[in-house]
Amino acid sequence: MLKYLPVMSDKLPVPYNADANLNGYIGYDISKSEECGFSVFRLNGYTMEIVDVITECDDETAEGFIRSSLNYGANRGAYIAFYKAEGFREVAKTLGFRENSENILEGEIPELLAGHCCKNK
Repeated sequence: MLKYLPVMSDKLPVPYNADANLNGYIGYDISKSEECGFSVFRLNGYTMEIVDVITECDDETAEGFIRSSLNYGANRGAYIAFYKAEGFREVAKTLGFRENSENILEGEIPELLAGHCCKNK
């Protein structure tokens, strides 16, 4: 079982720990008692940017980091999310992120957090 815990920048690894504008999640594999990765994001009022998602686990773990980050932003007033991380772009697209004119993935957080059964696909 995995547990995702929100953290402030000082708990994130280098180079993210030096930027006070960043937040993130650290994932823990409870069965193995070890970290399984992290996500990094920045809140900008009604928007947020997912800066990085790092894990050596499967796509479902990466999806958990992305969803946790989106939920954190939504609970603090963010409505639009930009996915600027290089890794797990296909996972982000599966959640509903779409490329904008600048080739950055973006989406409305309520739609991104909706389950697959709720999406018009």
